[in-house]
Amino acid sequence: MSQAVKVEKEHTEEKSQDKEKAKSTKKIKATIYLTEEAEQAFAELYAKRYVEDRKTDRSMIACEAILDLYKKENESKDEPLAQS
Repeated sequence: MSQAVKVEKEHTEEKSQDKEKAKSTKKIKATIYLTEEAEQAFAELYAKRYVEDRKTDRSMIACEAILDLYKKENESKDEPLAQS
């Protein structure tokens, strides 16, 4: 198997794993208010993912962002406080 095919296969597997993380059995509807800067970033992310994988949707991006922020904030709480 060529190196390019291996790399593409790994990339595809990573994408499917990311999608599985964002999937949920139950979804809720929520309204959020974004700044212009956040809206622009969100639109660019969506456009990039849409070109790469037409099955993406805005909800998936929002779910991933929320879960990543949640993990980031919880990791910082789990670290012991630095002694001065």
